[in-house]
Amino acid sequence: MTRDAIREQIAAEAARLLLRGKEQDFSAARKRAARWLKRRRLHRDEVPSNQEIQVQLYALSGLMASERDPMLRAQVRHWTCQILTALEPSPAVWLDGADDVQLAAGAAVVIAVQGALNEIRERLAAGGFDPHRVHQIDPATGGEWRLQLHGQFPCEIHGFAAGQPLPTGAGVWTAGQLRTQLEIEPAAPYEPADDEHPDAFAVFQMLLEPLARVVWPSDIHPEGDALYHSMQVFELGRLDRPYDEEFLLACLLHDVGWGINPRHPVLSAIDALGTLITDRTRYLIEQRPVASQYLVTGDCPRALKRSEDFEDVVLLARCDRDGRVPGARVCTLEEAFAYVEGLEGEWD
Repeated sequence: MTRDAIREQIAAEAARLLLRGKEQDFSAARKRAARWLKRRRLHRDEVPSNQEIQVQLYALSGLMASERDPMLRAQVRHWTCQILTALEPSPAVWLDGADDVQLAAGAAVVIAVQGALNEIRERLAAGGFDPHRVHQIDPATGGEWRLQLHGQFPCEIHGFAAGQPLPTGAGVWTAGQLRTQLEIEPAAPYEPADDEHPDAFAVFQMLLEPLARVVWPSDIHPEGDALYHSMQVFELGRLDRPYDEEFLLACLLHDVGWGINPRHPVLSAIDALGTLITDRTRYLIEQRPVASQYLVTGDCPRALKRSEDFEDVVLLARCDRDGRVPGARVCTLEEAFAYVEGLEGEWD
């Protein structure tokens, strides 16, 4: 497996841990995922960055309409039932299949099964699953092993020696239970809607909330955490440009990179926001540090001064400079999002 593939695999597992609430920060999730997937010391090129984990969070967080579609759940159940049926009569259960668990396209189906590795391979082959597409991803240790099965949905099969108890409780399904459920909710072909797109404000919220844990030196930012600072900048921007959606989003999102990669906050912000913001909002965020320096020294690159957005970039820098007041009154994130969303129709 290439280093890029290993890095992507660890990033995806770290994102699952974060979404399920098993870990609270990127560093802990990355370490736990690496320890679980690769029981050896990793090369630095195999360790995913916070930004790579963030990308996986987008994919797994259910932001796309297709990931919320009940037909996707029915298809996952149908695919899983085929595998469980192929594994019979070996005891086997599907994990994380409860209705309150958020399914996302691309998320792995996890099955626990009792039996020897060769026996399970034979049952899968007899059930129509190509044994050449099943490979061991962990060395066999103490009778436990793990397979990865490629097909309609990615599938991980965790094997346990005979006599070892399988998981039980909420979110654990047997083949019989799945067959009964499919009789009630039969699977149907999924057809993506033409207008599927990420919920931009859900992504913005995901990027902004970690800023509550980012605290700068008090002599520079006496107001407190970076999220509180961002909300102050938004309030100041709203006083000057109450009608400018692109400018207000720049006020709100200009520091989101600090929650991803503090070494390169601007580049991280631009990469994370991607196509969810306009070119003008992107330009304002990119040039804000230069404009902040201009407010201090009076020096400014000629290209920025000639830009039609020069005044707005400088205004953003002023809001960033002035949005550092301890105890200042600000709105909530939800109120800020509702205000910006309402601008499209009000100022059309």
